[in-house]
Amino acid sequence: MTDFNADVLIAGAGPAGLNAALVLARAGRAVIVLDGGPGRNAPAAHAHNVFTRDGTPPGELRRIGRAQAKHYGAQFIRANAVDAHASEAGVTLHLADGTQVVGRRLLLATGVEDILPDLPGLAKAWGETVVHCPYCHGYELRGQPTAILGASDQAVHQAGLLLGWTDDVTLYTNGDELADDARASLAAKGVAVEARTLAALDVDGRAVQALIFADGTSHPIRVVYVQPDQRPRGPLPDALSLERTEAGHVAVDDLYRTSAPNVWACGDMTTPMQAVPLAAAAGFGAGALINNDLIASGVHYAPGVLH
Repeated sequence: MTDFNADVLIAGAGPAGLNAALVLARAGRAVIVLDGGPGRNAPAAHAHNVFTRDGTPPGELRRIGRAQAKHYGAQFIRANAVDAHASEAGVTLHLADGTQVVGRRLLLATGVEDILPDLPGLAKAWGETVVHCPYCHGYELRGQPTAILGASDQAVHQAGLLLGWTDDVTLYTNGDELADDARASLAAKGVAVEARTLAALDVDGRAVQALIFADGTSHPIRVVYVQPDQRPRGPLPDALSLERTEAGHVAVDDLYRTSAPNVWACGDMTTPMQAVPLAAAAGFGAGALINNDLIASGVHYAPGVLH
């Protein structure tokens, strides 16, 4: 018989993992959360569009979330998992310090890692004046000279979208070709297009001052939007050989189940629709559905013991 440490192991203590921990702990489940460190939005000073918590620093949101989940009995371990094994009997996580924890179910909520363009100065301002989402940052950066980097359909779409926050928008393709219809569409909206190759961002502290071109010239700019490539954070998706979507996210079904037995996933690592309230909502859904699955498998209420 398997000796379980928890009903549910949760890898990740961001909005998705913390909300799932809250749901499951309030349902009477023995929950262990692996909290491996700063979240994806740590470079940002504030989190926005979070109901009743707009403008709260991301670290403070996590502190509140941990405290609320702990109140209902969730346990937290400051550690990262480096390997995992899943079977019909349960899931084992191997931690970086050599210890193991075993759970009936595992929820992956470790988020994604942003792979920023290799442009000097860009990483320095990331999360402040170099950003990815106008709904997260647009209000604070409104009305300023704004650049969008890239020539993808997503970059073209965002260039038009940003006209809701500023009337000074330029798409910088960095030498990449832009389709004629996209160029015409942007011109009709009043979005300028610059094709020259970029060399660096001129950044003062975390404030963008200008874009510098490979020919040595520069153009004043105050805000840069970029859609970085991403990969699921941490080694567990590969360790568990989880199926991926075409875009590289962890593939889940309508119940947040992955391709591995007893393993669920939610939050940024499963979708391109990424924001704090969306991740938290996914954590609620995944937590409730994992609890439903435990009940269906016969793991019922038993006060004071590991279910």
